[in-house]
Amino acid sequence: MTVPPPPATHLVALGYAETSLGEVDGAGFGVSPTPDGDGLTVRGSCPRCGGPTTTTYRYGVPGLGTKGLRSWFAGERSRPDAAAVDPLRSEAHFCECGHAHPGMPGNADFVGCGAGWTIRSAP
Repeated sequence: MTVPPPPATHLVALGYAETSLGEVDGAGFGVSPTPDGDGLTVRGSCPRCGGPTTTTYRYGVPGLGTKGLRSWFAGERSRPDAAAVDPLRSEAHFCECGHAHPGMPGNADFVGCGAGWTIRSAP
């Protein structure tokens, strides 16, 4: 599925719809360490509504290449090499633009337009 680039502006009036966009191009998305060093943050624009979206992935949670909480509490507190961890391409992403789009249910997992996607791996 080819998804067009996100709109140039945030489409705040776009109605909420739980929509899978499939794989999208990762242009415009970036990854940076959290200020406390305990995870990585992915930032970009939602491919559906164009809103800025930010998601933090903590080390010790499945998907970030660590042994999990049991190891953490046992004293094995080393973090994986940040270069070896790629939440940008290994995780599913959801719109977290922070805007309650029209029709968003009160029990929605994320405050956004309802879109979900993965980012295509580099060739």
